[in-house]
Amino acid sequence: SLPMANWNPLPGSADADTLPDLGTMTARSRDLARNNGVMAGGMQTLRDNIVGATLRLSATPDYRLLGWDREQAREWGNRTEALFRTWAETTECDAARTLNLLGLSLQALGGSMGNGDAAALPLWLPRNGAQWATRLMLVESDRLATPLALSHRQDIRGGVEFDQYGAPVAYYVLKSHPGDLLLGGFASAAAAQEWERIPAFTDWGRKRFLHLHDKERTGQSRGKPIVASVMKDFHMLGKYASNELQASLANSLVAAFLQSDMDPQEAAACFGADTSQLWQSFTSKKPMVR
Repeated sequence: SLPMANWNPLPGSADADTLPDLGTMTARSRDLARNNGVMAGGMQTLRDNIVGATLRLSATPDYRLLGWDREQAREWGNRTEALFRTWAETTECDAARTLNLLGLSLQALGGSMGNGDAAALPLWLPRNGAQWATRLMLVESDRLATPLALSHRQDIRGGVEFDQYGAPVAYYVLKSHPGDLLLGGFASAAAAQEWERIPAFTDWGRKRFLHLHDKERTGQSRGKPIVASVMKDFHMLGKYASNELQASLANSLVAAFLQSDMDPQEAAACFGADTSQLWQSFTSKKPMVR
């Protein structure tokens, strides 16, 4: 039919449809989150509804499978929850010593919604006076990218190396955020061109890289911003609201001039003004000398 004549999208794969435009979509999504009130409010509502204001571990092991009795499982759960609070409710869980686990979770959720991906490295960092050494270091998804020298390899897409079954083998992470190039400096430019290959698992099977993203299609290597499909509407809505506000402001500043044979006291009385004060302001002015 005629309305569909000019609509001919290509049947690309999940990565072919996403990866070429991922950088542009991410930058636009973050710009909307910074400058669009509707977008910012929606993101905050999702963070409040999904993560909330607190995180609490509920340790309820399957005591039948472990061969325990119910009281033994309850005692183990109470002790585990208490130990978990000493890690999660302090900044010991953050490699940057800034956020607790709730703050890290909110930041990771915001990254996965705004950027499409959230990444974190579980590290072993012993410190003097610290009870725990396991810490999480969040990595913005912009740093997850394929090295230029390896761009020809089909098993590396969006900075993720896969095996023949589609399971992640390793991740390539820039040592500096590519946006640091905007700050200038030789060190920032050099670090933004250096990658580190991080295996997905240790030799004994523990994860070394946490990659949070929604896979909507088979073979999808990276996620996309949650507002990707309505980004144009959000942008146009923001411009429309801004234009309407500017028009209302301009209309409120229009000046009106009244020409009449009445004296100032009578004219002021028509608008409900205090005629005595207005008359004093007129009579106190010195006449102009021409």
